[in-house]
Amino acid sequence: MASDDLSFRYTAVDRAGRQVKDVVRAKDPRAAARALVAEGLTPITVAEERSRAAGTKDRDLNFRERVSVLRQLALMVEAGVNLLEAMQTVAAGIIAAKGRAKIEAAIAALKRGDTLAHALETHAPGFPFYVYAMLRVGEATGQIGEVLRDAAEQMAYEDRLRRDVTTALFYPAFLITAGFAVVIYIFVYVVPRFDDMLGGKRDGMPILSRVVFSMADFVNSNLILFLTAVVILVFGTAAALSNPKVKAQIYSGARGLILIGPILKAREINAWSRLLGFALSSGVGLLEAAALARRGAPESNFRQGLDQFERDLKGGVDVAESLSRHTELSAMDLSLLRAGAKSGTLPRMFLYVAETYDGLLRDRLKRLTALVQPITIGLIAVLVGVLAVAIMLALTSIYNQEL
Repeated sequence: MASDDLSFRYTAVDRAGRQVKDVVRAKDPRAAARALVAEGLTPITVAEERSRAAGTKDRDLNFRERVSVLRQLALMVEAGVNLLEAMQTVAAGIIAAKGRAKIEAAIAALKRGDTLAHALETHAPGFPFYVYAMLRVGEATGQIGEVLRDAAEQMAYEDRLRRDVTTALFYPAFLITAGFAVVIYIFVYVVPRFDDMLGGKRDGMPILSRVVFSMADFVNSNLILFLTAVVILVFGTAAALSNPKVKAQIYSGARGLILIGPILKAREINAWSRLLGFALSSGVGLLEAAALARRGAPESNFRQGLDQFERDLKGGVDVAESLSRHTELSAMDLSLLRAGAKSGTLPRMFLYVAETYDGLLRDRLKRLTALVQPITIGLIAVLVGVLAVAIMLALTSIYNQEL
């Protein structure tokens, strides 16, 4: 099947008289019909998927689509479908034009005798680094279907975790944004109107009222400059976060915070132990699996401990003994790993540790959300209340002066 084949949606009848609807790849409608007949199907309708082609997006695969690609490949390979045919079937269902082109380039490399890992790494980059390493092991051990499934599960887990964190922080971020907008509205519209009502008389106002009215004057006099500064701050923060060094410094500082630190530490151990367990289950050696898992850890004290862990492994130190020195794994975790090393079930024990910290991570995220939301609402309410009190005090002071 050539990479420039077209997709045709067909309706046909099989040998048992049942109607079948699916998609076939071919150069033209006649070739599609011949392919169906060769499979024992009687074509009723064969039509090119023009609507789908028209809706094709000129973009690369996103993260979820990459997970779907691996899952579909795993399902078909484990069902006995030839890898090349499975790749072609998956490519036919991709709507992202650039992503499909990359997968088709990988298919062409497979036809030339390339390995799946090298073909994807060369022609379809963008998958997490560990996917290619696990695929190499899977091809060497003949467990390509299992490795594809494990890699897809790891990617799906990372996606779920990312969405959980985003969901947990979305509402507080929305409240902060809404509160900021309310404060700006008060400064720009509400305070100036009360100032006009008071005739600009501020001498007898309380200090709080004078401060609020002066701040409103400053914001209104420099509104464009103020809004420009806010925009620059937002985009500057986004640009700074895209810098790996700045991001690492912020992450390192966040690990020391009371509420956020335990969440980040649980996430580190969770992701590391899960990836290490998957790699070991796929047949990767302990040293190579440890290196793979370490690469997935963020720059932090935990990653430095993993560096020491690898050195200890090379020196023949026991897994649990080394981890007890250089990580924050609990005594129960270390006991499980000791038992796993003795019984030959170390991969399963690492995955169990990952599940334990997964539950711990979700509990801590819920606790953080439960605390952050009322705290955010309370702070905004206090801020708006202070502004309201300042305005009321100003009105009261002027009224008392007139009496």
